[in-house]
Amino acid sequence: MVALVMVVANPVRGRAQNAVDPVADATGAAVEGSIHQPLPEQYVWTAGTGPFKDGHKVRLSINQQIEPHYFRTTFDVGSVPTKATLYVAGPRSVQLYVNGQMALEEQNDLTQPIGMRVFTVPVESLLKAGKNTLAMKVVRGRGVNHSTNSPITVQQTLGEVLVAKIVPGGPGVFAEPLVMSGPGWKSVMNAAPGWEQVGFDDHRWNEVESLGAIESSIDMFQWNADAGLYDWPGYDGISPFLAHRSFPIHEVMSSTQGRSHFENLEALTHAGSGKEFGVYLSGTSLQAQNAPSIVVDFGRETTGRVELISDSNETARVSLQYGESYEEMAKSPYLGVNLLDIAPHQAGFGPKSSFRYAKISFVGGGPDLHFKSIDVDAIFYPVKYQGAFESSDPVLNRIWQTGAYTAHLCMQDDIWDSPKRDRGRWMGDTDVMGRTIEDVFDDHFLMEDTLDRLLGPAPVDKDVNGIPGYSAAWLTGLAQYYRQTGSKEFLRKEHDRMVELLAYVDKQFDDHSTFANKAKVWLFVDWSPELNGDTPESRRATTMEFYQAYRDAGWMLRELGDTANAEHYEQRAVGIKAGAQKYLLDASTGGFGTRWQTNAAAVLYDVADPTQYDAIWKGSLSSVGHVRYNGYAVTPYYNYYVISAMAKMGHREEALSWLRAYWGGMLAEGATSYWEAYDPDWFKSDFHSSLQADGRSGYFVSLAHGWSSGATPWLMEQVLGIQSRGAGFSEVSLRPDLLGLQWARGAEPTPQGLLKVEMKSEGLGGMALTVDLPAGVKARVAVPVSHAGAGVQVNGHPVTSTAAEAGTRAIVVLDEAGHYTFSN
Repeated sequence: MVALVMVVANPVRGRAQNAVDPVADATGAAVEGSIHQPLPEQYVWTAGTGPFKDGHKVRLSINQQIEPHYFRTTFDVGSVPTKATLYVAGPRSVQLYVNGQMALEEQNDLTQPIGMRVFTVPVESLLKAGKNTLAMKVVRGRGVNHSTNSPITVQQTLGEVLVAKIVPGGPGVFAEPLVMSGPGWKSVMNAAPGWEQVGFDDHRWNEVESLGAIESSIDMFQWNADAGLYDWPGYDGISPFLAHRSFPIHEVMSSTQGRSHFENLEALTHAGSGKEFGVYLSGTSLQAQNAPSIVVDFGRETTGRVELISDSNETARVSLQYGESYEEMAKSPYLGVNLLDIAPHQAGFGPKSSFRYAKISFVGGGPDLHFKSIDVDAIFYPVKYQGAFESSDPVLNRIWQTGAYTAHLCMQDDIWDSPKRDRGRWMGDTDVMGRTIEDVFDDHFLMEDTLDRLLGPAPVDKDVNGIPGYSAAWLTGLAQYYRQTGSKEFLRKEHDRMVELLAYVDKQFDDHSTFANKAKVWLFVDWSPELNGDTPESRRATTMEFYQAYRDAGWMLRELGDTANAEHYEQRAVGIKAGAQKYLLDASTGGFGTRWQTNAAAVLYDVADPTQYDAIWKGSLSSVGHVRYNGYAVTPYYNYYVISAMAKMGHREEALSWLRAYWGGMLAEGATSYWEAYDPDWFKSDFHSSLQADGRSGYFVSLAHGWSSGATPWLMEQVLGIQSRGAGFSEVSLRPDLLGLQWARGAEPTPQGLLKVEMKSEGLGGMALTVDLPAGVKARVAVPVSHAGAGVQVNGHPVTSTAAEAGTRAIVVLDEAGHYTFSN
């Protein structure tokens, strides 16, 4: 037998293996906290009118509660600057008065999904030396979709915030403000005539409520609520732990000059050439259709923002539109078309998002504009690749790498479902993506912060994300995190609210112990007919999810010494399985209906007994990968659970075949990260417009979605065969399986170090297997044997083993650290 040398822990090799990710190595990257000082201006709003009434969150549509709010403040100016610019953001419409004179009256475009628009107006002619008065009438912002329990985020996403400042300089100039929003400002809902005038008596007005400085909390960077603040001087909206790295344009796909002229266009793709890109405009203010423009490709999906560094003596005005696909960028950019003013010899940034393509139009300024560079400022979580997977199949290697990269793109200001949409915490996404993150990065900070914030503040009296199935996923996700890390301290921190969550969800079951949705909330299992909304199929699948959640909860409670609650929820789990077997089983098929998702949940979470696997396979899961034009779609999210259930039933080869067709299909169609939705048979000519999610299709669908990364942990779990069974990998099962590969190897991070597995085909169905086991890990290794009763040798010595899987495998127990070579 040949023992392979395991070298995946080598950092140089790790970088080469993960070349799909350009920021796999964060060495030398600039960290936000070291390059940016958070801004002092604050979000304010009229006291007592926020979105929480009697302690409960109020959901508002775009056209609800649009009565005006009135704000006033006074400020001193020593000497009037040559130029001064007033900035306001948050509201949908504004009337601005400086010293009693109207400075601006404008309305936001409500058709755009962007969270905030920055209103800008020059005010130097309205200022005076000495005391000045700023007054404004505003209507709350458009708001954006969200699902959060954070009071700050709720108020921001509902548009019930205002931020303002006057800067001594022209558009885009970052300087110390003359005045900024914060405590001391006053506001009312009903203002008397003359409210905007200098001499108006506002002593009866209340002081505003402040939510804090606009970059003071991670909760302010969620759900695209701040996407429009790209044109706010000095604003980054990036957590201090995130890192930056600039990458040049990969290709200028097209350029349009019109009556204007470009110079050194090639400099945009040749960093360090010593030449500067220049734009000579035919006028200082151009209509979009007459403006010179370039369409650029950055070569891959990137989370970040377009960065333009000016070398001009005058302000440059550009418009930006992004796209994850070329078609999205050209036809319907998710964040719309955004105007950006770039001050002379300063940097300007587009909105933070996820994209590959951008159209940049030069619509004003100059007329002679020069740029030191135009590139992408990639924004990423500086975490090391620790886990690894490599095999004889380059397609599988790319599938694994792309899943890791997709998760890395979503590791931003907490773990997001997507850096384009929704840019928020969703527990279903975190359940799958969290496995990828732990298998590859072994991250603790971002995982714990996300899980903690998802549950929300005490008392817990609602479902996670408002979805019962996501409450179940929070419990199973927490248990999975504990199995990976063994962090009892974090488990202890979550204990009280976990018990509150369990008490809340326990009220949603009927007398048969099946999920009854007594709270009448929206149910979600998958974006597939009958599996979202309150349907019998959604209830059936949700029941399966809660069975595993209750079992995991019982285990975690026992780990914390809470025996009474552990016993209660373990018994409730027994009742849920009995109820499911009695009331949810389909007598005609012997399984749980025909749907892949429901049957996968039944198998994966042990609601189904092994004696029922054959019926479930024949009646449902055997059709996975064999149905053309499937009306019952399955997302990449739930596909992870489907292929995991197939593997558990002993159909690993079929699952791997579907994995290659499904995740490999995205790669074959040009994906550089995994898409929110996919079916190999969907229309290809304009693929992005055909992707279906959220009950619709179109360019809003994300092309970098963390819930789609499940192929990466599946390869770790089913090919390398690594699955933790105890807290912090104290116990682990190893069932390596080549599944037709010539060789495979990889490493899993554990709290004690890397657990490494290598295997190589030895012909006639044999396998050369080596395992490197760190200290403190007890492993049950399922070793393939040539025939029933065959013995197993470890490092050349016979060992005791137990037959398994009808004699095709033998179980060997390892309980000491070391390097082990298996033969038989």
